[in-house]
Amino acid sequence: MTLTNIEKGNPPLLEVEDFALSFRVYKRGLREQSMQVIRKLNMTIHEGEVVAVIGASGSGKSLLADAILGILPENTLCAGKLYYKGEVLSGDRQKQLRGKEISLIPQSVSALNPLMKTGKQVQTAVQYGDSKTLQRAIFQKISLPEEADNHYPFELSGGMARRVLTATAIIGDPDLIIADEPTPGLDPTSLQEVTGYIRELADDGKGVMFITHDIETALKAADRVVIMNEGKTIETAIAEDFTGKGEGLRKSYTKALWNALPQNEFVPINESSHKEVIKDHRKLKVNGLKYRYSDAPYLFKNLNLYVSPGEVVGLFGYSGAGKTTLAQIIAGYLKPDAGTVEIDGNTVSHSDAHPVQLIWQHPEKAVNPRWRMRQILSEGGPLDRELLNDLGIKNEWLDRYPSELSGGELQRFCLARALGSKTKYLIADEMTTMLDAITQAQIWHAVLQLVKQRNIGILAISHDQHLLQRVSDRMINFDEFARSYEC
Repeated sequence: MTLTNIEKGNPPLLEVEDFALSFRVYKRGLREQSMQVIRKLNMTIHEGEVVAVIGASGSGKSLLADAILGILPENTLCAGKLYYKGEVLSGDRQKQLRGKEISLIPQSVSALNPLMKTGKQVQTAVQYGDSKTLQRAIFQKISLPEEADNHYPFELSGGMARRVLTATAIIGDPDLIIADEPTPGLDPTSLQEVTGYIRELADDGKGVMFITHDIETALKAADRVVIMNEGKTIETAIAEDFTGKGEGLRKSYTKALWNALPQNEFVPINESSHKEVIKDHRKLKVNGLKYRYSDAPYLFKNLNLYVSPGEVVGLFGYSGAGKTTLAQIIAGYLKPDAGTVEIDGNTVSHSDAHPVQLIWQHPEKAVNPRWRMRQILSEGGPLDRELLNDLGIKNEWLDRYPSELSGGELQRFCLARALGSKTKYLIADEMTTMLDAITQAQIWHAVLQLVKQRNIGILAISHDQHLLQRVSDRMINFDEFARSYEC
């Protein structure tokens, strides 16, 4: 980035000044209370700049995005100032700018219309020009295959669906783009392409707020990094400060985030990684699986793998290769075209709780939006207070609806629900993609301890090879499955 606009003293594209946000909530007896989420937040974004906003799940990052766009719920109370191009960002002005000069890449793929093909959805965001030509061009630029425009969202991988969200937000040529967690679930190649395009937007003069929990991803595009914790701005640092052990960083919390990354210090080490896995009939075994969607090419043929009790097997591969489809077949949600899934030498019975539990990549899709979290957890049996504490689930979250929780908080609930007493194997599909580095390390520490205590086998699916190397006993490259290797 060139700092011309800053050096000349030009007003920021966006300025957040002492911003605070809380919710009016009603307790028993209709007693009104205030729940503070953001306490004191300060930041600026100039034209031609990418500013990453990083913080723990639930720290208020997505709420800041909603506040800028003016799409907060009615029970929200705000204080402080928001300025856009030097003028106060009032409610009327937000309506005029939203979707035009200011656009959002939403965090959840649920923002896509499940009943409309993706190409049409992107075309509806075009203000001027040939919508289909522009849509095809933007798909090509962010590496979406041309045929993706004729698919519904559920027919795409998680990474491809996220790129459709990106296309919808940027096709209208906005001046300020708010990218709310646009990269979870992307393989390294796709991740590099998306972050590279975010960088290109800034180099073309746009301002970008890049909301993420992932420092490593943020540094691929960001000029500056704003660190949030407990609703406050902890530190604003330049990207170059994130090197070594964080000697250039000023605050201890920022240093802890940096050092908690798997490629740095990372807290947990898989204690089972040095044990010899006993190769007997007791295992989750996949034999000769074959699957494809409709008349599309086969995702995999003659696929074989196994997971032993107490073993963590890491599975990585490119976005759209079929990893999540494999997970759904093993957990009993899809039926393969050929092949079998055996558990401890027997085929799976669907008359009882399934011994293989799947933690879905997109947690908002795996919960009933009309149930409170306490009821959702009770599906898996009585509440395990010790487990909830180990996963960092706060007691007050139990009485909230899914929409009142962040993506990272929902991921923790889905993990807790999956770890029922009858669970023998766990499929963790991008289990911690929405968590900051510190929380991710804590969650994996708790999970690895549980694996040891209960002898649970885990198939861990992730694009983060650094993470898989730290938690897995074995690693499988999914892209090699087409060669019919046994893994």
